[in-house]
Amino acid sequence: MLAKIKAVCLHSTTIAWSYCIAFTGALASIIDDLADALGDPGVKDQISSAIGDVKTTGRIMLVISIVTIVARLRTLRRKDQCG
Repeated sequence: MLAKIKAVCLHSTTIAWSYCIAFTGALASIIDDLADALGDPGVKDQISSAIGDVKTTGRIMLVISIVTIVARLRTLRRKDQCG
């Protein structure tokens, strides 16, 4: 199983970390909807007081993750072309 995870991440820790950030960002983007579905608006208020605007934070995390993955893929491609 670890070999499959490494293959998906192209044997790059940077890409694996970016996937973690993307997952966390996606979760943060939908936390409001999840809190409403669970019927616990107090959770949403607690998270908002700790982080601020949760949807914006989630979207920023997703953008950071995408930029990091694209940058790493560019360096991997350059490395393959040179060597």
